[in-house]
Amino acid sequence: MNQALRADIVARLISDYDFVERGSYLQKGRCPSCHKRSAFVSADAPWMIKCGRENNCGHQYHAKELFADLFNSWSERFGSTEHKSKSATPVADAYLQYGRGFDIGPLKGCYTQENYYNHQIGQGSATVRFTLNNGSWWERIIDKPERFGKRKANFSPGKTYTGLWWQLPNVTFVGAKEVWITEGIFNTIALEQNGIRSASAMSCVNYPAQALEALRAACTQAGAQLPRIIWAFDNGPAGLKYIRKFVSRARREGWQSGAALVPRRGRDELDWNDAHQAGRLKDKDTDYSRHLGELAIAKTAGEKAVLMYQRNEKTEFPFEHRNRLYYWKLDTTKYQKELSRISADEDHGDKTEEEIREAALMASGCIQPIADCYPQALYSMSNEVTDEAWFYFRVQFPDGASDVKGTFTAGQIASAPEFKKRLLHISQRSLWTGSGGQLDAYLTEQFRSIRRVSTVDYVGYSKQHQAWVFDQLAISGGKVYEHNNEDFFEIGSLAIKTLSQSVPLTINKKASLGRPEWGDALLSAFREQGVIALAYWLGTLFAEQIREQHKSYPFLEIVGEAGAGKSTLIEFLWKLLGRSDYEGFDPSKATLPARSRNFAQVSNLPVVLIESDRDQEGAKQRQFDWDELKTAYNGRSVRARGVKNGGNDTYEPPFRGAIVISQNAAVNASEAIIQRIVHLTFTRAEQTSQTRASAEFLESYPIEEASEFLTRAVTNEAKVLDIFKNKFHRYAEALEQQPEIRVNRIAKNHAQLLCLVDALGPEGLGLFEKGEIEPARQTIAPMAIERQKAISADHPVVQEFWEVYDYIEGLHETTRINHYGEGSELIAVNLRQFEAWAADLKLRIPYMADLKRHLRASRSRKFVDANRSVRSKLGSALDSPKTVKCWVFEK
Repeated sequence: MNQALRADIVARLISDYDFVERGSYLQKGRCPSCHKRSAFVSADAPWMIKCGRENNCGHQYHAKELFADLFNSWSERFGSTEHKSKSATPVADAYLQYGRGFDIGPLKGCYTQENYYNHQIGQGSATVRFTLNNGSWWERIIDKPERFGKRKANFSPGKTYTGLWWQLPNVTFVGAKEVWITEGIFNTIALEQNGIRSASAMSCVNYPAQALEALRAACTQAGAQLPRIIWAFDNGPAGLKYIRKFVSRARREGWQSGAALVPRRGRDELDWNDAHQAGRLKDKDTDYSRHLGELAIAKTAGEKAVLMYQRNEKTEFPFEHRNRLYYWKLDTTKYQKELSRISADEDHGDKTEEEIREAALMASGCIQPIADCYPQALYSMSNEVTDEAWFYFRVQFPDGASDVKGTFTAGQIASAPEFKKRLLHISQRSLWTGSGGQLDAYLTEQFRSIRRVSTVDYVGYSKQHQAWVFDQLAISGGKVYEHNNEDFFEIGSLAIKTLSQSVPLTINKKASLGRPEWGDALLSAFREQGVIALAYWLGTLFAEQIREQHKSYPFLEIVGEAGAGKSTLIEFLWKLLGRSDYEGFDPSKATLPARSRNFAQVSNLPVVLIESDRDQEGAKQRQFDWDELKTAYNGRSVRARGVKNGGNDTYEPPFRGAIVISQNAAVNASEAIIQRIVHLTFTRAEQTSQTRASAEFLESYPIEEASEFLTRAVTNEAKVLDIFKNKFHRYAEALEQQPEIRVNRIAKNHAQLLCLVDALGPEGLGLFEKGEIEPARQTIAPMAIERQKAISADHPVVQEFWEVYDYIEGLHETTRINHYGEGSELIAVNLRQFEAWAADLKLRIPYMADLKRHLRASRSRKFVDANRSVRSKLGSALDSPKTVKCWVFEK
């Protein structure tokens, strides 16, 4: 074994699965399946990791299943000059030996090492190539094949393999008892290296008619008996379909023909190469594979039931045949009668005892249809917070109609009537006709090795699993994962899916490398303001990681006059994340539970609040209290609610996203909220026909292309976070040294924004050139200074109050409002009298409730006290009482 590869595997087993070295074994590792400390493997040849809990788990994994990255860079590891001096095909040798587990000695001369280059992505790979008899060839891409999408192999252009097969050059099938025909070359090699004669049809749809006729002619010429043809395609829907088809055709053409299938590992399809690497091609294994093959080609339910009974000798059991469910129950009395009758029958001819027994079983077995479909339990999932659990089923139909999938609760599978109702609801056509006992027997078999899938009740990033989980794809460690045919994601040993359907995202899974088309349009339409907004939007995809490092992530406020382009910009930014025709929601129109759910249903995605702060002309409107958002800045919960379980438990989901505020007027809120905001103002002043054309381009830009931004950003997680790690403290210190910036939180927020602008440039995602992001970088320090000024000034409500106060006082030579009178260092205002003065002069003032809330934060005239009893010094002209309740301020 290659020692460098062995050392890497051992190191990963110790670091990732907590294995302990003990002599010649690594022991007490965490099993990837059951997660118990029961896994072990040979230290000298750490290929197959096995779980020691044979009765409860017993799973085993090849090292390449757990550490795929160690097995996909063959040219880097084995393409050196030293390796080339020892072999003309060093990379192909290593791939076949270590990646496929073959003894390459007998294979020398059967393959060559070639190269494949993809001009579209500008990348290439070494390949291992095999040649067929007609000169055509097939090659496997072996260096990081995921780079090329679904392309894993190539056939020679302009030539066909139809009607042919591939076999080892030094092997003859004349005189063989059996020939197993597989789909792939590696499966054939695996069987051959375990003493089974085999050929590869190259595809399950290729019937090797020419090759079979050539074999027939060779056997006839040699006077040898024809071998039995065993169809050994992959154990999946396509493989099973063509196994049945080709068995029938081969028998019509005079061949003895059967089938063999690789047993599944749970729900996972394995091939013969996998079985070879797991050491599961011994006689007992191949005997079981033949049994599975015979079950697959059984023509009737009765034939299949007899085969199953002969294998396990259970007198009753449920079983599936051609996507229908049946129940077999042997009538032993009737069986004995049939056995005696057939044995005594003089016409039974030359039947063997086994054939007589099979005939008696066929005549005495009772087969009852129990469902006109095949409901298959795929996995279980639960929500620990709400204490809900579901079983996810796939329902298949005998007429070939599309499968349907759906969930069953424990209550719906606990009784036959409830199961019947739910099955009919999901399938909209099929019925359960079995009894409760038959349902229990069937589900017991289904749940014996059922998989448990982790869930999240939101869309986006799961900090626990370090993965972004969306409806159609997941991303972890820079790699994109599509959901499997059971609607969940397999990320290494992790099985996960999202329960949320509230945020529909259409995400392009392919991340482009060059500059996107929309880059110039964004710069033209919104200039540096657009770049800063995009930078913040990028940061929302990493809000959890940023808060983990810095304990906070700021809010973004986008304000401006109507028609300034705010909605166009935000809707385009949503397109970059795969969400179309959406801007945000109005918190003032939403109930508290609705707002809470909007905040809780995403992670590492923005939550946009729109037009919540309106002018207050006319009737008083319900206003949103911005102080509700304080805790969201640090990623803490914005609302707690009780859990319906009869106890004292509460549910306080953390805020995992980022908040964007878009409205015409700036936010009127407390200083604490203002400090948490980075502010962008948009105007119509610089709009031209060119900016309008660019905005229209962004509006019409297809979401399928725009959404590659999300994939591009998230797969470059390491780059973005490295920029934060290397630059944040330098930027924060530079902003803190600005004399105009006195609040560290403001410096921190804008330092984070600077890092995100850099991440858009060449050292990050490469969306813009360095010179294109420089104006945005130069804008951020002035933004921070303006934010400091905003919190140093009075709230607009307070400013309006003092403007009215000064106006009224300026109308008279002596004070009319200050109950402390002339010459005092304090101002005492009775708010109701102030309101009366304003009304007499037809002056508009803020609502009294707003005044009382905001006057306490008055800075230009420092607030001293509220509702203080003041002995008034105002004249009797206003008929003032001697003692008045006043709000007191310093002059």
